[in-house]
Amino acid sequence: MMRAKSRPRPPSRQMAAPLQLWRLGLVWLAWILIAVLALQPWHNVAAVPTNLTILVLLPLSDPGANPTIIRSFQEAMSVAPPAMNAIDPNHSYQLLFQDTGGVRVNAMNVFLNVTSQQTVHALVGEYSSRVTLGLALAASNRRLWHCGLSSSMDFDNKIDFPFFFRPTTNDNQQGALLARFVASMSWRSVNILAVADPYGQSLSAAFSTSADQVNVSLYSLQQYLPGTTDFSVHLDTILASRSKIVMFFGFPWDAKLILRQAKAKGMVGPDWVWVGTHTMYNYLDSLPLDTDRRLADGMMFLTLREEHSTPQYQSLRSSFLAQYPSRSELLVSGVALTYYDCLLALANGFDKMTRLYGDAAVQNHSYSAALTDFLVPFNGTTGSLTFLPTGSRDVRECQIMNIYNNSVRVAYIMTLSGSVDKVADPIFYGGSTTIPVDCPPLAIVYPQWTDMGVQVLAVIRGLLILVMLSGMFFLIINRAEKQIRQLSLPFLLVISLGCVLILASEFILIGVPSAPACHASTVVFTFAYEMVFASAIVKTYRIYRIFDNTRISKGGLKSHVLFRNVAMVMGVQAILFLIWIAAFPVWPTLVTTKTSFYYECRPTNVAGHWAILGLSFAFNGVMLLLLSYLAYKTRNVDSSYRETSWILHAAQNVFLCSVVIVPLSLMTIESFALTAYFIRSVFMLYAVAFTFMALVGRLILAVWIEHRIKSARPTTLMSTGLTSATDTHFQMGPKGPSTDRESPMVVPRCNTTAGSPGQPMSTTASSAPGSEIDGVYPVLRRGGGLGIFERFTQTWHTTQVYMNVPRGLVAIGPTPPGAGVARSVSGKSTTLRNSVRKRNVAAPAGANHDEPMAAAIPLTSLGFDASPAGVPPACLEFVHLASGAAWVVQMNGPEEVASWTHYLKAVASVITSTGSRTGQTSSSSGGTNSAAGNAAVASGRNSSQSPSPSQVHVSANSDRIIRTVVG
Repeated sequence: MMRAKSRPRPPSRQMAAPLQLWRLGLVWLAWILIAVLALQPWHNVAAVPTNLTILVLLPLSDPGANPTIIRSFQEAMSVAPPAMNAIDPNHSYQLLFQDTGGVRVNAMNVFLNVTSQQTVHALVGEYSSRVTLGLALAASNRRLWHCGLSSSMDFDNKIDFPFFFRPTTNDNQQGALLARFVASMSWRSVNILAVADPYGQSLSAAFSTSADQVNVSLYSLQQYLPGTTDFSVHLDTILASRSKIVMFFGFPWDAKLILRQAKAKGMVGPDWVWVGTHTMYNYLDSLPLDTDRRLADGMMFLTLREEHSTPQYQSLRSSFLAQYPSRSELLVSGVALTYYDCLLALANGFDKMTRLYGDAAVQNHSYSAALTDFLVPFNGTTGSLTFLPTGSRDVRECQIMNIYNNSVRVAYIMTLSGSVDKVADPIFYGGSTTIPVDCPPLAIVYPQWTDMGVQVLAVIRGLLILVMLSGMFFLIINRAEKQIRQLSLPFLLVISLGCVLILASEFILIGVPSAPACHASTVVFTFAYEMVFASAIVKTYRIYRIFDNTRISKGGLKSHVLFRNVAMVMGVQAILFLIWIAAFPVWPTLVTTKTSFYYECRPTNVAGHWAILGLSFAFNGVMLLLLSYLAYKTRNVDSSYRETSWILHAAQNVFLCSVVIVPLSLMTIESFALTAYFIRSVFMLYAVAFTFMALVGRLILAVWIEHRIKSARPTTLMSTGLTSATDTHFQMGPKGPSTDRESPMVVPRCNTTAGSPGQPMSTTASSAPGSEIDGVYPVLRRGGGLGIFERFTQTWHTTQVYMNVPRGLVAIGPTPPGAGVARSVSGKSTTLRNSVRKRNVAAPAGANHDEPMAAAIPLTSLGFDASPAGVPPACLEFVHLASGAAWVVQMNGPEEVASWTHYLKAVASVITSTGSRTGQTSSSSGGTNSAAGNAAVASGRNSSQSPSPSQVHVSANSDRIIRTVVG
């Protein structure tokens, strides 16, 4: 039998409930997973690191730069990718190095070519601000992060350069740090030598601003174009500024040429300091020659603080030496470290951007992050790096490096707070550790009492004042002397006092002047000048009035009237000075220049000041011209009053000296001020001394000499009559060979006659006509045998001149007492006196206070000039040929000169003052004639002999005695 199929049982309700719960849990779990996945950014995480390319531009082939140094920068950066990958594990960094050659157009072409052919995510470089400027603009257009070392302030402009940053200082920071360092070294004046590119111009401006804030003066700012090889003009300007601190804002390849040329100009030495920036860090490494390395001794430069103990530096050092074992460890420093920190900063920034925006956004530059978002503080090889909003590094510490002996070491540590801490003594050129001064001490170009030259002039001035005061006292004591009375004692004293005050006014100019001193020196000097020359004017005018009168009854001028005129002159000057002091005063002003300082009396009103001084100069100039005119008009008056010739000499001398003194007193030349003072003082001393000697001193000296002569024992010709004196000399004679040509006071025993010179003469010859002739005349002594002072003090003296032909001599001596007067009557001479032989009674010593020392000249040694030069007309000059001593005799007229000449031709040598005289000695200079000259004289004398005339016509007056002895 067939069985029916059974149907399956449905599950029970108890089994269905757990299955539904399990299914519901799975659903909820799925939704939770979906929510978690939706809420977490796990979709941004890259499972495999992607590549990021960084373009590095360097001037690897720049002919100016050292390729070895630039290559070391590349080598230091080439070991950075492992460290970058460690910072940012999401990316594998590739560095693409390209050469720009240091040329801007090349740099732009390389950048555009590379970025158009492949994806570039960041840019590093270039080296100089000049080349980097264009690259930064192009990188901003491509939205590339750009890290560079350029310090120009242009890159802080985030509108133009929103993606640019630098792990080093900007120029504002460097300028402030350098200015504080200069001030800490006590340097207050510097020069700048900078390259004319954005770097040099920006740093120069920043330093100048900061230097003003710390009282550092900029003496010169010199900028040179890139590529310059001749820096002579720039260095000469710096040398002229006198500041020996040079701030160099350029590059190492320029510094090499500059220091070579600076050394040639003496601008490299122990007293010069060259200060640079971080660009000079690898300077020594760029110098192949030891001579260039030695020129760098003493150089200092600013750079970032380096911490070589940080892990980042140690990692770089190990990697570098492992990859380049033959390279020096010193290359891992300075600029190479900042380039390395550039790459570390990019790695930190890209790591942050990847975490924020994802790798795809980083690869495509499709994120909009600001520079402040990109930059991350981190520890680098140069210490801790933080950045300012402008992208520049926030520097906390810097260091000043010192180059010496082919090595670089840290000398100072600087902080932003302004502290400058010395780590080691800086060593300057030559090995000195003494900090040089910025400028040699300013030259003091005004006279000081501590100056040796001023002291010498003051002593000379004081001695002259003492001499003048002594002279005034001497004049007062000897006021009864005839010469003093003739020249008016009151005016002599006023002139002397004026000379003293002129010298005293020079003392006021020494030292730091005060307001009263500025006026006093001018006032005292001017009044003293007027005391001298106003007195000279009125004295000369009185002589002019007396000797120019056609009627003597007009009379002269009394002294009190003349003094009133002097007072009127000084009164006019006083009015001018009162206006000057009251309305246009002058005040002492300190004048400081780059090289010196001095004081100057400057007026409050320039126009009024010079107006008053102009009137004063004109007033006193007219006085000097008037004095010269009156002195010239009275130059030929009687010898007793002939001081006007000396006044004329004094006026001329003062005029010539004023040509030097006045300009040096009114104009101040900075570099010549002290020298001008010394020149002016010397000319002033000379002018015052000459004026005093001409107007007063010669008189004092003459009176004093006469007193000395009178006080001597009367053993000379002064105490004897002229004829007896000649007898004495004739009888004495020399004991040995004849010495008649050596001295006019020695008379030989043998004498010449008129007819036969050189032969002994019989005693009967004295009865021949013209054998004895004499007279009393004004005589001026000049020529040889006079000292320096005697040449200034010689005056005309009333003197007897006596010629004795039989005895062969001419005697010149004092006028004997009781001398007769010769009169000429119809060609015959009768003598109203006793015989000359009877005039042998000795005069009492000192009886005649005006008598000079007498002299006897042998005829064999006598020359005469009938027309002597430089004297009034109608003069005859006797010259002692051996010594050059001369006596100028002023006679009544040409007839009397002709009479003497007629007899002299027979016994003496003729001398002419206008022609050449072989072997003769002029009356204005001493000396002895040569042998050839003696022969010429003898020849001339023989040829000039003529028979004696039978009669002698001689004119006579009350003060001149001419006598002819016949038979």
